[in-house]
Amino acid sequence: MRAGSRASAVVALLLPLALLATPTIEVVAAAPEVAVVQAATERQAPPALPTIIASRGAGVLGVFLGFMILGGGLIAFGRPNLEIVSDTVTHTFGRSFMAGLLGQLLLIPTLGIVVVALALTVAGLLLVPFAVVVAVFLALVGVLGGLLAVAHAMGERFTRRRMAQGAALSPNSYRYLMTGLAALALTWLCWVAFGWVPVAGALLFAMASVVTWVVATVGFGAALLSRGGIHEEFSGRFLSPPMMTDEYLWATPQFGVPAVKRPPKP
Repeated sequence: MRAGSRASAVVALLLPLALLATPTIEVVAAAPEVAVVQAATERQAPPALPTIIASRGAGVLGVFLGFMILGGGLIAFGRPNLEIVSDTVTHTFGRSFMAGLLGQLLLIPTLGIVVVALALTVAGLLLVPFAVVVAVFLALVGVLGGLLAVAHAMGERFTRRRMAQGAALSPNSYRYLMTGLAALALTWLCWVAFGWVPVAGALLFAMASVVTWVVATVGFGAALLSRGGIHEEFSGRFLSPPMMTDEYLWATPQFGVPAVKRPPKP
């Protein structure tokens, strides 16, 4: 009896302690779960609007500087070819667009035919990776070089118009390229500034994408027509009589031109 009474007394003393310790254990166990939920909520929180605009603007600026570096190297080492492709864009814009569009459609089938033809022989099978790398490299060079040529043509036309209006500008390929690339970057800067608007942002992004695709397509077609600036058939350089440049075609007399008088009749 004494042993039973002692056991009941111990149970009576330990039961309240167990009831008090149980909520504490639950709270301690639940604390890490609450911390994980809070951390996940903080991670899923969208960034602030100024952060989004700054990151997009930095991306556009980086692409612009990258194209300027590529264009500067192209002008330094391949200026004649760039000018021929640029003149091809100026004189055969529609034909360049159609050639670029057709080239884009036939690029993958042509590459597939070349790969299948090489794979028919053992020696050709070894050249398949090399052929694929070369084809991709040439396609990228054609698209990027053509895009730079279109920017060069746009900048040249704008600069010559400014010169016709009396602006003191130095006509050079670097200025042409910078002006044309700035005009292309302006479309993307509009998206950067107003891309946060629900409907207008999507429309501006689509417009900038379409403009960039059209410019790249025209440049790619001009590069194909001129064989990378080697052939001048479509550049308009063989026109006879030679065409006057824009600053002379659009120039207007600023101080007046004396009228031509007929000689008096005898």
